[in-house]
Amino acid sequence: MKYGLIFSGFILMSSGLLTSCGANKDMVGPSEFTESSIVNGKTVTRKNEVSRSIVAIVADKNEGQALCTGTLISSDVVLTAAHCVEDNPSKLHIVFGLNVGKTKEKDIRSADKFIQHSNWGRHMPSGEADLALIHFSGGLVEGFVPVKLATKGLKLTSGEEILMAGFGVTDGGAETGAGKLRQTISTILEEHSVTEFVTDGKKSSVCFGDSGGPAFVKTKNELVQWGVASSVTNRACDEASIHTAVMGYLPWIKVNMVKLRR
Repeated sequence: MKYGLIFSGFILMSSGLLTSCGANKDMVGPSEFTESSIVNGKTVTRKNEVSRSIVAIVADKNEGQALCTGTLISSDVVLTAAHCVEDNPSKLHIVFGLNVGKTKEKDIRSADKFIQHSNWGRHMPSGEADLALIHFSGGLVEGFVPVKLATKGLKLTSGEEILMAGFGVTDGGAETGAGKLRQTISTILEEHSVTEFVTDGKKSSVCFGDSGGPAFVKTKNELVQWGVASSVTNRACDEASIHTAVMGYLPWIKVNMVKLRR
């Protein structure tokens, strides 16, 4: 089946989520950032294991600031979507916490490098190879740990239950409600390509601002990240979403983590 894709990351806001780093200790954003995110999802608490590995990515842009989601794959590298990073890496802020608008300065890290997958631009507008790595300085915030990525041998099947999480909007049409980490359960619909899978979005879905965020599956009683949110099939975010499967990109991730540290 062919899908029309709308990339689900970097929800752009006219006013800032964060003030300039270093200006205030309490980074308080506008009112829309105190609401919920992920369409029909549930708020993630500190007791939830997924909260320890997921971060928000805030980018400074001419029009304001923009939001994406990512996961920690080491003490200084974040995995996200390729379409979530552009321009100067110094414009990217890695935000540790459950609510972007209430994040304190001590829980924000500055990016210094990023790498997009080299095949990303070549496959536009299909979205294939929609992966990027961001390097940041300052170390992990207390209580955070790197996520466990799925291994090459993981096989996903139609109907399999998955867990998705992100900081995106609760209403795709109005593009409101972003900034708070939420999660939801969905299922695999089908394989979209060798490295992409379609997930059901009719009851609950990722949406704008959730791009780069994780999709998990449980193996041997533990959650492992198999997917990175890339796109949705309609602006209301109530049909389906596309996730990039990390299993086919593990060598690329390993090699480029080394490059980012040079």
